[in-house]
Amino acid sequence: MLRLHYNKEDLRKMRFDMHVHTTASDGVFSPTEIVRQAEDLGLTGLAITDHDTLDGLTEAKAAIKESSVSLVFGVELNCSLGPEENAPEVHVLGYFFDPENQVLNAKLRQLQEHRRQRGQKMLTRLAELGMPLDTAILNDYAETGSVGRGMIARKLVEAGYVQDKREAFAKWLDVGKPGYVPRLHLTVPEAVQLLHGAGGLAVLAHPAQYNNDELPAQLAPFGLDGLECRHPDQPVELQPRYLQMAARLGLAVTGGSDCHTEGLGAYTMNGEEMQKLMQRWFRLK
Repeated sequence: MLRLHYNKEDLRKMRFDMHVHTTASDGVFSPTEIVRQAEDLGLTGLAITDHDTLDGLTEAKAAIKESSVSLVFGVELNCSLGPEENAPEVHVLGYFFDPENQVLNAKLRQLQEHRRQRGQKMLTRLAELGMPLDTAILNDYAETGSVGRGMIARKLVEAGYVQDKREAFAKWLDVGKPGYVPRLHLTVPEAVQLLHGAGGLAVLAHPAQYNNDELPAQLAPFGLDGLECRHPDQPVELQPRYLQMAARLGLAVTGGSDCHTEGLGAYTMNGEEMQKLMQRWFRLK
């Protein structure tokens, strides 16, 4: 995907968006549309990182053949910090794994089935709270994407029950809120082991979201390979904090837009950072 003998000036000009969602989970654009947008934006490469699914990668691989953009196999695993029912949630990004790995795919199928069951329970709760949604959306997403709170939040907005997705989560879908249903637990050590077992890397996503600057140091010993230092929830003035954190913990730096509807390419990592990430991957192989 990326050779290692570019000069530094060329590497610094490269832009990789390593956190992108498609219709395979809770994004609004298909993998093909995302690849085309990436090319229009002049991105060097991108990673499709749908929630707990690899379903968008086949289409993305086909689209990338007609594009100058490089594709990184990715996934975003929704994890818990502990076995408790309402344990805090953290997300782990996986890169460069074997998409045919049987153990990884078996776990993802289990997570997807649980997502469908959980989605039905959340819709039932919301209906009881006076916010009925068409249950057919579960069938639509079961066929074409990953059922999750993001999809349900979008439907709440479309139905006029809330102003935006932030309100949907804050009032109804966040942990402890009336519409929340606990999910199947995948701990961070389990996620790291799963990704390493499939030949990939494990990166802690959007650390600012957890409001705990000690968390990366607590999780790094489990085998994390990187820290997402550039993300929409981490504005430019906060980036030095996370870059220093990554350096202190010996973690690679990544960056991505976390694009679901807009903002593709707004947050990226450069070629030097990609080199270091890939070198870490080569050492694990």
